[in-house]
Amino acid sequence: MRLSILGAGFIGLNFIRSPASKEFDITVLDSNPCPIDLVGIVNWIQGDFFSEDILISAVKNAEIVFHFISTTVPGDVVDEASELGLNVGQTLALLKLCVKENVKRVVFISSASVYGIQLITPISEMAPTNPISSHGISKLTIEKYLEFYQYHYGLDCKILRLSNPYGPGQDIKGRQGFVAIAIGKILSGEKLIVRGDGTIVRDYIYIDDVSSALKELSYTPSNESLFNIGSGVGYSLNEVVYKLSVLIGKPILVEYGANRFVDIPSSVLDVSRAMQVLKYENHYTFDQGLLLTLKHHKIKTTV
Repeated sequence: MRLSILGAGFIGLNFIRSPASKEFDITVLDSNPCPIDLVGIVNWIQGDFFSEDILISAVKNAEIVFHFISTTVPGDVVDEASELGLNVGQTLALLKLCVKENVKRVVFISSASVYGIQLITPISEMAPTNPISSHGISKLTIEKYLEFYQYHYGLDCKILRLSNPYGPGQDIKGRQGFVAIAIGKILSGEKLIVRGDGTIVRDYIYIDDVSSALKELSYTPSNESLFNIGSGVGYSLNEVVYKLSVLIGKPILVEYGANRFVDIPSSVLDVSRAMQVLKYENHYTFDQGLLLTLKHHKIKTTV
């Protein structure tokens, strides 16, 4: 099966390197050069997602297109009109191209942020969508256009509403991913800034489980288009800090900061649909995933 992967960041690179991808013929479009270990393994196109000619070369002959590209994360302060023009506008160009090139399926990485603040958790796919960030609004708008293209043009679309992925390969100096940021501070010896009083709850999923879910979304014959992917279990920021401190055998320097307006108090996903329809299951507990991530960064652990 021929795959086109648009965006080789944390999720894309882990999927490409995972055993789940070995049975695919993969073309990658990314702004960065091909990593040495992937030279000759995949067809790597270094270029801009927003270039029509380059996008055509990346999608041509693909049976499935994975759309991993996003210019923002939930906490970003952005110009809303520009964000819509970039992320939504270019996705529309991609969908038109997929119809023209007879692509069979588009898999889109959406976000749990589309749900906003919910009174009932875990959150099912049937919950109302009321995003409180521009990022979430942009993701939800793209979802709606995917459904539009599926209805009008028969383009099979699979939407993955992802919780909080973590693991090897995530930027420890980036602006997203509490686990990665915490590990970066452990390595540097700097204080970890925890938002609010640390009671914000998130659903964390190890990156290898995300790769497994992506493989299932490639093959599933189901007509269902929307799936939550997460662990179904929530941990507060304080609990994450405690678990990491136990694993490394020493306390982590913490400073509590202000809450952000875009911080959802609790976000835990109901993953029962994915388990039933995709036969998806998590192979790593949170503790196991944290241990593997710490060892990847060569941090001494007590286990």
